[in-house]
Amino acid sequence: MTARFLVLSCVAWGLLPSGAWAQQDVQDKAALLPPEAAASAAAQAPRQARRPPPVWKLDIEAPRDLDKLLSTYLDLARYHEEAESEAEKGTANANAIRRSELRRLVAAAPDQARGLLEAQGYFAPQIHTSVSEEVVGQPLVIKLVVQPGPRTRVSRVQMVFEGALDTALSKEEAEAKELVADLESEWALPAGSIFTQPTWSAAKNGMLAQMRAEGYPLATWSGTSATVDAQQKTAALFVVADSGPVFHFGDIAIEGLKVQPASAILNLAPFAKGQVYREQSLLDFQERVQKLNLFDSVFINMDPDPAKADGAPVTVQVHELPLQQATVGVGASSDTGPRISVEHLHRHVFNQAWQAKTKLQLAKVDSSLQVDLTSHPNPGRKRWLVSGQLARETDSTDSVTTSERFRFGQLREGERLELTRYVEYQSARVNANTGVKVSDATAVSFTQQYAWRDVDSQVLPTKGITALASAGLGHSFATSESSGLFSRLYGRLTWYRPLPWGWDATTRVEGGRVLSRGESVSVPDPLLFRAGGDESVRGYGYRSIGVTRDGALVGGRAMTTLSGELAHPFLKKYPSILGAVFFDAGGVGDQFADIKMQRGYGAGIRWRSPVGPLKIDLAYGEQQKSFRVHFSVGITL
Repeated sequence: MTARFLVLSCVAWGLLPSGAWAQQDVQDKAALLPPEAAASAAAQAPRQARRPPPVWKLDIEAPRDLDKLLSTYLDLARYHEEAESEAEKGTANANAIRRSELRRLVAAAPDQARGLLEAQGYFAPQIHTSVSEEVVGQPLVIKLVVQPGPRTRVSRVQMVFEGALDTALSKEEAEAKELVADLESEWALPAGSIFTQPTWSAAKNGMLAQMRAEGYPLATWSGTSATVDAQQKTAALFVVADSGPVFHFGDIAIEGLKVQPASAILNLAPFAKGQVYREQSLLDFQERVQKLNLFDSVFINMDPDPAKADGAPVTVQVHELPLQQATVGVGASSDTGPRISVEHLHRHVFNQAWQAKTKLQLAKVDSSLQVDLTSHPNPGRKRWLVSGQLARETDSTDSVTTSERFRFGQLREGERLELTRYVEYQSARVNANTGVKVSDATAVSFTQQYAWRDVDSQVLPTKGITALASAGLGHSFATSESSGLFSRLYGRLTWYRPLPWGWDATTRVEGGRVLSRGESVSVPDPLLFRAGGDESVRGYGYRSIGVTRDGALVGGRAMTTLSGELAHPFLKKYPSILGAVFFDAGGVGDQFADIKMQRGYGAGIRWRSPVGPLKIDLAYGEQQKSFRVHFSVGITL
């Protein structure tokens, strides 16, 4: 009787016109007859009962966002979409469907639509369906009309807590009260907001995740309910959370060490034994250990055994990188031209908790030998630094600068701020292309440097700020000019900002100044300032903007640069490939008043690669009246 009742109900409720599909197919009629008459009925069925399946189309009338929802998830709409897709492919009888199946889909559509609408906060919609008369040569038109009405809004939210959190609240502990205040303020469905099923699920998941991340990793729901008043268009929410026990960090156990000392890991822990568990602390701990460059895999977890909640053990599993590593590189850059480099890294030099990195670079413009010794982290994330360098640089005027540098200091790392203090010995000589010695000076100085990073990505930033500032005080010793005290100030600020319509903006300002009692006090050239190049003023050679003295290009005592850039993807489906336009300007002088700004501008291509942005630019140097190609990888703080 199912098929007959379906037809009658469709006619009675206006789903089908009285004349539509009046004839049943042979199988439907046979199903409605007694068994002894079924064979006779099938033999005597009229010829029109075996007519071809109906041709039909679906018309949904609803607000645009709901139209998309219904067209995506209604069974009737999905069958229709599949039929149209097959028809476009030329498949025979693509939209063929038995009349009984089509009647079932039409009858089920209102209830399905109502369920979909309720999930979006519409609990009193008006839904109407209709089917046109079946006319030979014309498709049936099945129409679904939806009037959603007003959406349901949250009238009140009630939260109840059980377990250790409830006990802490009864004692009015500050941390518990602060956590509950955060849970209430960050609840995704506050009073007055529109109630939808996805948001309701997200709110519950978010609250539970927050509790688990803030000291209660075993938190779970004792019960949740949403009472909807369809007439008043309101929803009252009630949740009961069982926090379980509060967990505290216990001892740290390290697995996988072979050569490296345990202190290299333990000194990086952002928590102490007995502190309340925080999920972010474990994530920060893991990130710090990964940055050591001592291990190729790091995994940190805490034992969630409720019996050990007062001192939950933390396990650190690592796999050490090779003790020594050598790298040979051949490349080129628009700043320094072709180059070859050899690097050697020892991760436990002299069997001590130090790393040693040695690099030899041979290039047309800039050749150097540098050795850097860095200690493993000490308590407070402090590292000792020892560095030495021999360098030879040839600039655009064929002047040659040779220098030696030795540095000893300490680095204190932070999540955003890094502080470096060091004492430096610097000696340098500048010889013009005629062989005349232009400068010969040595200096001993103390410098304090701050590096700040607050960006959405360390490798591919699109939002945030990076800054570098340093201040130094020293004494110079010159062979031909005056010796004396001097100070050195430097700052660089880069701002990343996403703009509407898919644009990204990058702005940079930079400035430096060397101060002394008299301009005759000589300062080693590497401590002075120059500009020009990929990360300075494009359109000009690397460090080619300076001060000319005795036919040689040397550094100046004052410098300033600025840069602005806009970038946009070429195609939406390839967001990592962008086009860019930029404008740079900068200058160098012995005084800020002496600076003559030199401008460069142009366009380029950006590829946001896994190792950082790859940039290729064509820049026009306005003062030089020439074009120059620049390319670089990565970002400069």
